Amino acid sequence: MMTLTEAEWEYERIKLYHLIREHPDWSVRQLQQATGHSETWVKKWKRRWRDLSEVRAEHFQSQSRSPKTPVHVLDPAVRETILTMRDQLIHTYERVIGARTIRYHLHQDKVLQKLNLWIPLSSSTIWKILKDAGRIPVQVREHQALERPDPMQHWEFDFGQIRSDIEFLSVVDRGTSILVDTQAETHYNAETALLAIATLFVFNGLPQKLRFDRDPRLVGSWAQDEYPSPLKRFLLALGVVPDITPPRKPTEKPFVERSIRTLKYEALYPRSPKSAEQAAEYLGEYRYFYNHNRMNQSLACRDQPPYVAFPVLPTMPFVPEEVNPDAWVSAYDGFQFQRRVARNGSVSIDKESYYISQAYAGQKIVLRLNAFEQAFKVIHRGQLIRTCEIRGLYNRRLPFGDYLKIMAEEARTIARRQQLVNLRISA
Repeated sequence: MMTLTEAEWEYERIKLYHLIREHPDWSVRQLQQATGHSETWVKKWKRRWRDLSEVRAEHFQSQSRSPKTPVHVLDPAVRETILTMRDQLIHTYERVIGARTIRYHLHQDKVLQKLNLWIPLSSSTIWKILKDAGRIPVQVREHQALERPDPMQHWEFDFGQIRSDIEFLSVVDRGTSILVDTQAETHYNAETALLAIATLFVFNGLPQKLRFDRDPRLVGSWAQDEYPSPLKRFLLALGVVPDITPPRKPTEKPFVERSIRTLKYEALYPRSPKSAEQAAEYLGEYRYFYNHNRMNQSLACRDQPPYVAFPVLPTMPFVPEEVNPDAWVSAYDGFQFQRRVARNGSVSIDKESYYISQAYAGQKIVLRLNAFEQAFKVIHRGQLIRTCEIRGLYNRRLPFGDYLKIMAEEARTIARRQQLVNLRISA
């Protein structure tokens, strides 16, 4: 924001006041856009005029920043009394007392009242005295910088949203803080999220790992018992390791979380895109600025734009022409899926049904995946009772385009299922 003289600031405040009078239904955001100043500035002056019965010229002038209340000086006798009470009242309460209890007894002290000394009214003041005197231990937490992987090998991915009809995604490289990609849609579901990842890889190459959270659109429903979602299988077929964060741990992907806030407040909110297509255009323009011109304060970039800090980057592997659609089996070797046998003696894993035996109807069993045999070992109470060949495997390589269509169709099924669940909940 440019530096204005006091007279110019008064003119800006008068203009804001007239806008509020002419458009009483305008939001803070609309007023901010009309004046060109910050939302904080608009809120501050609206608050100052709110309760005035009459607005005069002096109400548009800056107020002095000097303290409005007198500054009290703590007498050493009061400080010593606080510390003494901290030690002696332990015997009265049979515990270590806090600032609020000390404040109560402090205002009952007859000696301090006779001396007419200022006694703190705030518990925080007493707490600060105790802390400065070493009576409250302070835990010093040293910041441990994250160990950065090699450039362009480990990416973080997540969604952001600015309106009900505009959702965007951001992909950030953990090693360099480079904003790898941004895209926008009206709304992402399991199918469109998978296609967005495919587009990311086609245009930017393949990392070794892709980190994301446990969004049902990405990992499937909890009811699937960790069976790999279409996105997981798609990544493994391309040789990319899906790196999924623990539940409710956004700090495990800090770079993309920070980028989403930056994209909202620096690229999208100021320009207010009217559609997802326009949002994608703004994000693309900002991505170039972010990587080439915007100073990045991360330790990796050392107050330089990412592409300036990392002028030489490795050549990324291209998306292969053919993929192994069964690569997920090796990654899940030894994984166990718990199921309850239905009345007809079968269980379901993903979209396939496996017959066990009607003798186990209503009982829980475990199906342990054996990658070498490409089969499920069915275990009941620690005993192997059956071996079932894994269904739905291809046992051959597929062209990348054909495999993408298959995974997109499976993801579409998940999207429909989630839509039905949402409709039931809303009903």
